[in-house]
Amino acid sequence: MTSYKLTLSIDNPGLQTISNAGMSVALLQPQQGASLQIVAMLPAATNNMSVTWSDSLYVFTSSNVLGSYQVLSINSYQQALTGQIYTFNGSTITPTGPTSLPNTVQIENQSGGTVAAGLARVFTVNDQAQPLAVTIAASVLNNGLATFQISTQILLTVMGGAAVGMAIPNEAFPDYAQMNYIAVDASTVTAQIPLLMTFTASNPSQTARFDDLNCQFVTP
Repeated sequence: MTSYKLTLSIDNPGLQTISNAGMSVALLQPQQGASLQIVAMLPAATNNMSVTWSDSLYVFTSSNVLGSYQVLSINSYQQALTGQIYTFNGSTITPTGPTSLPNTVQIENQSGGTVAAGLARVFTVNDQAQPLAVTIAASVLNNGLATFQISTQILLTVMGGAAVGMAIPNEAFPDYAQMNYIAVDASTVTAQIPLLMTFTASNPSQTARFDDLNCQFVTP
């Protein structure tokens, strides 16, 4: 099992900038092809932050509706293995066999109604374990099968008005290509240009710092 580590540094002027804007550090795991990204963590900004996680995954279901700016809470969950199918019967999640798709987990919905389902994992911040965090989610109809690709990428930014588990539309994040560093406001949620980082077994530890001038995280 691979362990990953993200080390963040924010100087005092950066902390003041983030605080004055009413924002927090935000970490998301991007879901390619999805129109919504889930806020996994919103830790309070400090000068030095260490965020760690591992390959360990969970599948989950939620009774909440998946929609823009809606918050997903976890109602049922089960530790998961890559390459497996898990079935939700309305109350519990159980493994029901392998999938032939590489680097994925699949969730079959046999609950009798539509549910939000996806993947979750545990992060630690400065050695303090955080609650199980939703990282990827989709709405799954009854008798439907959802396929989730395992992501090793992180979106790092600062956000205001967001909540852990909130589904954020892609358009709420400023475009990478635009040289515009003013926060975009959408339904009271503000976000800065995110930094996309890819972690691998050969590159499991990375660092980033907060750029006070442009109000965004950058790599050293």
